Amino acid sequence: MKNLRNVFCLLFICLIALPISAHGQENATVAKSLISKITTSTSPGGFPKKSLSVNQSYSPADYPLKTAGSYVDYLYDSWYSYHYITFETVSSYSSTDLNVQILYDSDYSYSKDSIINVEFLKNNGGTLEYIDATEFDTYGFTNLRLNSLGSKSLFQNQQYIYIRVGVSEYASDYYYSDVIQFKVVNPFYTPPVVDKTAPAKPTVYTVSNITTSVKGKAEPFSTLIIKSGTTTIGTGTVLSDGTYSVAVPKLTAGAKISVYAKDNAGNTSTPTTVTVIDKSPPAKPTINSVGDNQTIITGKAEAGSKVTIKQGSTTLGQSTATSTGYFTIKMTAAKKAGTSLTADATDAAGNKSSYTYVTVVDKTPPVAPTVNKVTYTSTTVSGKAEKFSTVYIFKGTTLVGKTTTDSYGNFKASIKTQAQGSSLEIISMDKAWNQSKSTWAKVY
Repeated sequence: MKNLRNVFCLLFICLIALPISAHGQENATVAKSLISKITTSTSPGGFPKKSLSVNQSYSPADYPLKTAGSYVDYLYDSWYSYHYITFETVSSYSSTDLNVQILYDSDYSYSKDSIINVEFLKNNGGTLEYIDATEFDTYGFTNLRLNSLGSKSLFQNQQYIYIRVGVSEYASDYYYSDVIQFKVVNPFYTPPVVDKTAPAKPTVYTVSNITTSVKGKAEPFSTLIIKSGTTTIGTGTVLSDGTYSVAVPKLTAGAKISVYAKDNAGNTSTPTTVTVIDKSPPAKPTINSVGDNQTIITGKAEAGSKVTIKQGSTTLGQSTATSTGYFTIKMTAAKKAGTSLTADATDAAGNKSSYTYVTVVDKTPPVAPTVNKVTYTSTTVSGKAEKFSTVYIFKGTTLVGKTTTDSYGNFKASIKTQAQGSSLEIISMDKAWNQSKSTWAKVY
């Protein structure tokens, strides 16, 4: 086939009798347009033709960068001819299209593979992806300017335009005789604006030892990071309105946590450091028995807490529990039996316990009874003692009479007649089992 083609070329030259010189021609311009839609192969880097040479790479790193006006390389074809490729420029063809210009030179006009394909690729996550190609037939030419027009949008977000130039004898060939590959700067690429501004440090609402989430405000859509020391104890995303709520384990009162905001560009704010406050109320105090004959109240409460004793809304006394939890409160006066008192403990953080209720008990013994005259003929013993108390009458250790006083304190107990000159012991005991002193009555 190639021999027939050579014969045809010689006959054509003889018939027109015109000399053809490869270097005598001007750079003719051939314009081809890229298809506006991307026709991506199902496999990454799927090219329309394969290469018989080793230049068949999918990696952007294998494409050398060429500047405007620089020589790229040569193609060696099946006719043993050379095709020289020079990158000229990338220019704006219109508001929406660009023009990639390549200068083509060869040593022969006809005795060569004449089909030149200029392929365009883009970088898709580190692997080249075929976009489209322009095809040029250089038969009869030694010098051409190859113009490939295409939409600028095809190379949107691409810093470089990746190019493969292949040569084949016919357009229908499945293989290139040779391929060269290179990349050029895309002059219409706008680098993304890099966010280097750290978010403002977050606002953090009160964090306590009963808190199970940290709340506040920070840059919308940033990531909230909460640390205790160097340990991350919670992360979350700030909502569009700038609020956040991040779950954390319960923390110890007095501990410090640091809260950071990290934006989508990876910028991290300075931390907001907060101290975990104490919101746990102390246990209610324990109160020892309070008698109506005492002004000192004792008991136990949380160490260092302030204990308050009240009667209704009136404060009767306050004291601070020692390091071991003991407290002592002095009232100005004893309270009547039956009086209801309350006690509560307030810790250093201001947390107040629930109330302990205590009733003042009767600890005061009744006064000694008074006894009317008793004779050897008396069958009763009468007198006065504390009202509603019980009166006991003994002869030695023998109980000889017992009765209860009325609401006025009067009593009258039945006894057997006693020997003249003997003595009786009269004792009063109130309802709280407080015992009076003894009164002695002589039998006349």
